[in-house]
Amino acid sequence: MYNKNVKQVVSFLKILFDEEGLVERKQGILNTRFLLIAFLVFFAVFGFLTSQSNGEESRKLRYGVSVFGGSGDAWHNETEFTTFGVLPRIDVALHRNWDLEFEGNYSYWNIRREEDLYFVGIDVNLLFKPIQRKWGSVFLLAGAGIGYDNAGKRVQQIGDSHCGGILQVGAGFYYNLGKKWALRTEFRFYHISEPFRNDRGLNSYNALIGISF
Repeated sequence: MYNKNVKQVVSFLKILFDEEGLVERKQGILNTRFLLIAFLVFFAVFGFLTSQSNGEESRKLRYGVSVFGGSGDAWHNETEFTTFGVLPRIDVALHRNWDLEFEGNYSYWNIRREEDLYFVGIDVNLLFKPIQRKWGSVFLLAGAGIGYDNAGKRVQQIGDSHCGGILQVGAGFYYNLGKKWALRTEFRFYHISEPFRNDRGLNSYNALIGISF
């Protein structure tokens, strides 16, 4: 019995540390990424169905644009970079506490020791507003996006195609300026990678400021 247990432990350690085990762990990270995307899609659909069933508020559109800047690195890598971008958006009120927004996304990464990266695409975000007052509101955000990037094989962390995927979460607030105008400030964690390959991707921490009307 003792020898059998020892063999099982040795076998587990081999799987954990050999190349096959490394591939399995990487595949697990990839599967987690797709599960998160599926969760976000389900979350958005759930919010839409909730708004339809309650019907407490008619759907309204808001428009806006934000600019952002941040810095970050790659998972398991020392690459450092700064990033900047512009996000024009359309916001659809689903319910009293829920909004669905569609963002155009033009982003630029200035990556040290590698080629610069550009991304053009669209994001879909779900906003939850737990606090709403006369001065404005506080919101939480989760979203995903897809688009074109210039990575090719020049930016190792993004893979070798020109298809980029976005995952992001954040928090912020609207401050009402009057006459339907509002100042929007927020913080977002931002991840970009190739959605159909097992690459490390790039992560950034960004501050955003914009307007909504």
